Amino acid sequence: MIFLSFFTASFLSCWSGILDGALMDFYSAEIKDVFLNAGSSKDGLSASEAKARLKRHGFNELVRKKRRTALKIFFEQFRNFLILLLLCASVLAVFLGDYVEAVGMICIAILSAILGFVQEYKAERAMEALKRISAPTGKVVRDGSEKKIPAREIVPGDVIVIESGDIVAADARLFEDSSLQVDEAILTGESVPSPKDTKKLKEGTEITERTNMVFMGTIVTYGKGRGVVTGTGMDTEFGKIALTIEEAEEPKTLLQNKFESLARQIGLVVIVLVGVVFVLGLSFQKEVSIARMLIFSISLAVAAVPTALPAIVTIGLALGASSMAKRNVIIKKLPATESMGSVTVICSDKTGTLTKSQLSATRLFFDGNVIDVSGIGYEPKGEFKHGTEKMDKKSLEFMLRIGYLCNNAKLVEKGGRWDIIGDPTEGALVVLARKGRLDEKALSRRLSVVKELPFSSERKMMTVIAGRKRKPERVCAYVKGAPDVVLKKCARIYDSGRIRSLTKRDRESILSVNESFAEDALRVLGLACRDMPAGGKYEIEGVERDLVFVGLVGMIDAPREEVAAAVKQCEDAGINVIAITGDHPVTAKAVADRIGLLKKDDLVVTGEYIDRLNDSELMEKLGRIRVVARALPGHKLRMVKLLKKQGHVVAMTGDGVNDAPALKTADVGIAMGITGSDVAKEVSKTVLVDDNFASIVNAISEGRNIYDKIIKSSRYLLSCNLGEIITVFLAIMLNLPLPLVPLQILMMNLLTDGLPALGLGMEGAEEDVMKRSPRNPKESLFTNEMLILTLIFGIVMGIGTLFIFNTYLDRGEEVARTAAFTTLVLFEMFAVVGSRSLYPFRKLNIFTNKWLLLGILASVSIQVAIVNWGPLQAIFSTVSLSSSDWLRIVTISSLGFFVMELGKVFVSGLRAGRNAPS
Repeated sequence: MIFLSFFTASFLSCWSGILDGALMDFYSAEIKDVFLNAGSSKDGLSASEAKARLKRHGFNELVRKKRRTALKIFFEQFRNFLILLLLCASVLAVFLGDYVEAVGMICIAILSAILGFVQEYKAERAMEALKRISAPTGKVVRDGSEKKIPAREIVPGDVIVIESGDIVAADARLFEDSSLQVDEAILTGESVPSPKDTKKLKEGTEITERTNMVFMGTIVTYGKGRGVVTGTGMDTEFGKIALTIEEAEEPKTLLQNKFESLARQIGLVVIVLVGVVFVLGLSFQKEVSIARMLIFSISLAVAAVPTALPAIVTIGLALGASSMAKRNVIIKKLPATESMGSVTVICSDKTGTLTKSQLSATRLFFDGNVIDVSGIGYEPKGEFKHGTEKMDKKSLEFMLRIGYLCNNAKLVEKGGRWDIIGDPTEGALVVLARKGRLDEKALSRRLSVVKELPFSSERKMMTVIAGRKRKPERVCAYVKGAPDVVLKKCARIYDSGRIRSLTKRDRESILSVNESFAEDALRVLGLACRDMPAGGKYEIEGVERDLVFVGLVGMIDAPREEVAAAVKQCEDAGINVIAITGDHPVTAKAVADRIGLLKKDDLVVTGEYIDRLNDSELMEKLGRIRVVARALPGHKLRMVKLLKKQGHVVAMTGDGVNDAPALKTADVGIAMGITGSDVAKEVSKTVLVDDNFASIVNAISEGRNIYDKIIKSSRYLLSCNLGEIITVFLAIMLNLPLPLVPLQILMMNLLTDGLPALGLGMEGAEEDVMKRSPRNPKESLFTNEMLILTLIFGIVMGIGTLFIFNTYLDRGEEVARTAAFTTLVLFEMFAVVGSRSLYPFRKLNIFTNKWLLLGILASVSIQVAIVNWGPLQAIFSTVSLSSSDWLRIVTISSLGFFVMELGKVFVSGLRAGRNAPS
């Protein structure tokens, strides 16, 4: 016997050394083979063997690649092309000796980098969030006895013991279970707990159907069980997701790509401009020295850079993020603020996003009537109606009592939010009883539970025997379970307050109602009861027979009340919505129908169906797919990648760990703030504070408005800068004196056109912001229309300024330069008023944008001081102008407003002609 024990121990130890890390489909293997593979047994591991395996496999925790340091994240912000261009311009300013200008531009660059750093540093914590989800402790069998140990010390081959309320500490194959149910929504997206058993499954079974497995991070909602650990740390399903998150490439936003392109274009223009002005200046301005012309050329090049644009974009995004926060949308990465406005497709997780992730009893069958129940979620408010007639809640008391007593769940309120402790199905029955105003206190005073016969997957039923406290001889069994199973156990039926025999016609009627409930994707429970003699043993065989059928309860994870309207708004804005879920196709289709997502010829497909298609086949069908059921994390990620490949800007909403890889890969990842896991929140660029799908519509509206404002500011700044360049260029070509000195050019670029541009970034949204289709993602920031408008305005501004300059030349170059300088500044002030809308001649009250008004007043005040105050006159080479001079300048520069408006009319005509059918 001693020899046999020694041989067995040696054999197991040998196998554990060779096989405990071997690959195996544990769900499709016999349990004896699983134990053999794991080098373990039902008695668990010895402490010494567990210690050895811990050294071999490492701790049961998620690991990650080397993190980016805070310093590295900060310096990566300077890879932004606009910031690099700004830093180059600051170097040129130092070369010119204008240190104030240089410091100002460097400060703008550093401010932009700090804002970007703060956002990205938060996103680096995604893996820490995954670790927080894992169970802190776990119960294992070591040396033949149960022990509670830190979850990180669990190793492959350990036998874990789990029960209701536990967080599963590692992936395991079950070999014992007692009515075990596990909530796997965080991993699979399933909206209801998964019943577990120990039966061997066929090869190729999807993870959502692996009923003999439990997975790290999931929650036991009912029963208890034992399993042998098959995977720890990064070898668990959680670990695979963590690895996918690490490897998922986070794409640059459209705005980042567009500004990189714009910065390159401006950089090329600057280089060419310096050369052209320098060469032409020396050719036509014979009296100007080479050194002075070089300084002037560089000054003009600096002026060509829209110095204020990086600050305007960053501040605009930050203000947009602040505005969204007030609408319950938190933006974690500033560029995502604008990206929301570019979205063409929303891939939405169903559970917890389109629905509340809270089972609600929505339909009853009682006393021959189908009754609708209003109110969704766990809040105990709702009405009962038969057709249009409101039901007396007292008439339902008998049925509600059965659901309430045959139950272990509790309804609790935390900070104004209702939640369930226990099984969600049972929770729905508790909420139903509360909606029916069942007197729970009176019930607990009157009745006491004598015995419970727990639910089992074999019986598909649960029974609670309760007796009256004052009359102990009155005992009743309350039963709930699968309708067809419960009905088979019934011989009588409750009918209008009396009990009679159950007929064949009754059975057919009940099964017909059950079938109609199921077709609407309702999860259906049958309720029954029977009187019992007092003092019995109350075994299953003696209790669950000869029952009285009472009714059916149909429940569903119902759509949020506001979702249908939000989906319609997305449709009006040209945005497609695709529901991607781990739920059953029937359930997913029913929800999609309820929210108006499905139209004629739209497709409802499964993850298994998607697996059968190659990428080209799937891309052909993407335009018609509206629902993907039984989806795994890989399916979501593949959908996002292929949609992006088709040129779509993809937003992915979700709340579970299973959504994390797709959330990170999407152009805009949107996590749920209340029900969302820490992982989903950390990898996402956006978080919905109230989990309200309708908030996405607000975010898209704000995102579109932000892009509009960036376009307005960019168009204004580039038009004004071009006007300055054309003024100088024409003066050189006409052999006129230089109309500006370098410091005047730099002053205009940093302050006088920058301040109004900042005010322009505070403009309200256009009226049609949510009535137009999404813009073309491939459209350049600097479109042909913008180029035409910029050229028109720049040419008129240059000619008008040169006209004033030439008019005042007979009074001396200093007076002429002052007049030209002032004309350019006022041109810009009128231009900014004309830039408030993308459309021509919109009636806009100047006082509705106080920041723009303040920017204009500040710029004009600065210009008046430069022209009239002695110390500034000496610095900027200006002289005082008379009132008649100012009147003439204002008259000419007011053309800026009309040219900007007429230019928009011309551009609109070109666009309409191009879009007209041929």
